Amino acid sequence: MKLKSLIRENDVLVPVEVEINFTPGLPQIQFLGLPDQGIRESIHRIKSAIRAQGFEFPKSQQVLVNLRPNHLKKSSRGLELAVAMGILWESEQIPKPDDTVMVYGELGLLGEVYEPGDLTTDFEPDGKVLVWTGQTQNTSAVFDRYELGCLQDIREPVEIAAVPREYEVRRPEADLQLRFPERQARLLEVIALGEHSVLLAGPAGSGKSTIARTLSALLAAPTQEDMHTISKNNRGGSEAPLRWRPVVHPHHSTTALGLIGGGVPPFKGEITRAHKGIMILDELLEFNVRAQEALREPMEESMIRIRRSRYVEEFPAESLMIATTNLCPCGDWVPKSKVVCGRSLKKCQSYMERLSGPLVDRFHITFFTKKREDGDSVSGEEILEKLEASRRFRAKLSIQDARFKKLASRWSFEELVLDLPSFYMKELFPKEISSRRRELATLRVARTLADLEQVEKLQPQHVEKALKMTFEPVEALKRLGC
Repeated sequence: MKLKSLIRENDVLVPVEVEINFTPGLPQIQFLGLPDQGIRESIHRIKSAIRAQGFEFPKSQQVLVNLRPNHLKKSSRGLELAVAMGILWESEQIPKPDDTVMVYGELGLLGEVYEPGDLTTDFEPDGKVLVWTGQTQNTSAVFDRYELGCLQDIREPVEIAAVPREYEVRRPEADLQLRFPERQARLLEVIALGEHSVLLAGPAGSGKSTIARTLSALLAAPTQEDMHTISKNNRGGSEAPLRWRPVVHPHHSTTALGLIGGGVPPFKGEITRAHKGIMILDELLEFNVRAQEALREPMEESMIRIRRSRYVEEFPAESLMIATTNLCPCGDWVPKSKVVCGRSLKKCQSYMERLSGPLVDRFHITFFTKKREDGDSVSGEEILEKLEASRRFRAKLSIQDARFKKLASRWSFEELVLDLPSFYMKELFPKEISSRRRELATLRVARTLADLEQVEKLQPQHVEKALKMTFEPVEALKRLGC
């Protein structure tokens, strides 16, 4: 008798073949295929459940349970229901199913079937399968896209059809009531439309955290596919279902291992939890230097590849990275400002030395906040209205030009320069720009500025405006004095 069930590999459920055979011997269950201690303990629950429900455990028969693939260490919370059902099918105490079946659930000693705690870990059935699970009060029990039916006990299993799950998407609107100075509002428009990573530096109380928090409500609505991925990467967190893009806010004491993942076997880090959402690094300079440096590759590649021992795992890391920091121990200093600081020059310089140049170079935009901003204020709702108009503009262009299907922050250098004559490229960028990464960041932000103006072709004036967000602030940091 063969059936399918699930085992846990890291925090993901993966299919496993359960092969059951009876051989003469003592009436006991013998697991083969590297089961862990938890699976071995299920032997007693399986025997008790079968007898408590009025069935007979095979007499003078040893039950061999082979778990394939044989070379993987097996860990599972719901494999015991599969073994119990397999024994009843093989002993012909209940009719065998006609099709391949997949069974997953925990057993009580009296035969009750319970929802395993890891049931909502990502899994998508392959082909036509049946899924059975136990009675549960958790109405959100799902294999991500597949609703599950409930089974009171092992006596009368009921066939359950897989039904595609629809995720509820709800934009967080509380922060849209806030008003922002004109300069900050312009920044929010650029970041939210192009999803450009940003380093916010400035005095305490100048709006850095408010900008970071509000950005979530201004992002484009996630698709059902996005929500599927988000749900998969955020198992084990809050019990409340996610209805929008995740906002991950790790404490500055978080280690490099916690940020990017690792271990044996490798597990996901905070940056993967933030996939398709926002990761906020509040007080960036308080993070350990190793933790800061560990973010460089995933910020560049939007994924992270971890190799530990014989394990190799690739985790997605396509998140909008927002970092906030003060530039001086007093918290008030920004370039071109006059601040009476009680700290010594040496102390201020040593504080700034924690900020890695290569890490700063990976932020598309650097923005200095101020305690007092001039100009008219703009509400979050007004910003969102403008963003939605720009998104509709991009959607129309994407029909004819595939580049517009991607965010501006994902365009390649070659795609961006198609709209600019070659002689412009030599004149537009300051000779001091030594990083090709700075040039690429500038062109991507320029593309977003063009989208905000609903202009199809990237033009030199867009690049000139982008330089004030991508190049000039970085140069100001290099010329730092306190």
